[in-house]
Amino acid sequence: MKMKMKMILAMAGMVAFPLALFADSAIYFCEETGSYGASWGGNMASVTQTAIDNCQSQGGTNCQELVSCEGTGYGAIAISNNEVIGASCGYNTQKEANKAALESCVQSDGDGCTVKHTWNG
Repeated sequence: MKMKMKMILAMAGMVAFPLALFADSAIYFCEETGSYGASWGGNMASVTQTAIDNCQSQGGTNCQELVSCEGTGYGAIAISNNEVIGASCGYNTQKEANKAALESCVQSDGDGCTVKHTWNG
């Protein structure tokens, strides 16, 4: 059965100072299977490949970028009971990242959205 997941993402604006090395984030998502993968804390090439690998290892067959952020910042992934996902990255605090991911999930008609993954990249 083809899973029908709705998704929306939230991304904070980046600050104007030089970005730290090895602090990027990426989240990849497969709409066909509902699988997703995330990675953070490395350079963009490495976190992108790891996120794709994680998505595929969860059964993803067509993993596409959901959100990515260069530089440091907090991020979150929220999942609902009715197969909706919301994601955020690049926020100044974990509380802001969690709120953005939850709002993204709810705005896409997510029912019972909860934050499942958090990080500070």
